[in-house]
Amino acid sequence: MVRKYDPENIPSVYNLADAPVAKEGPGFEQVVFRGVDQMVGMTTIGPEREDKPQHSHPWEQTTIVIEGEVDFLVDGERVSLGTHDAVEIPPDVPHASRAVTSEPARLLAFWPLREDRLDATDYQEEFDV
Repeated sequence: MVRKYDPENIPSVYNLADAPVAKEGPGFEQVVFRGVDQMVGMTTIGPEREDKPQHSHPWEQTTIVIEGEVDFLVDGERVSLGTHDAVEIPPDVPHASRAVTSEPARLLAFWPLREDRLDATDYQEEFDV
């Protein structure tokens, strides 16, 4: 894992509304921010996003709804979340999410540092060492 950082660029502050989009599609947009050992994905899910099949990964994920309403399917069980609700998804547990109103939902997902998403954080100068 790439954990080196430039201490002269700490503290670092970024507005995620200005961060480059890491993943996007119809009704879906995500930006990623990293720390030394963790990452945060800010995802907007719109009502036009098609339902996706559940997926899983070998790390835990904590997700907090910061705006809107979303349904999560977690290991086959549907849970409805509103603003400020949080859900914990253990490693290897299948899950998926979708917006449930005509307004987009915005989520924060917390992960450990992921090699597969490092390129989405190239804008962060403190890790450009």
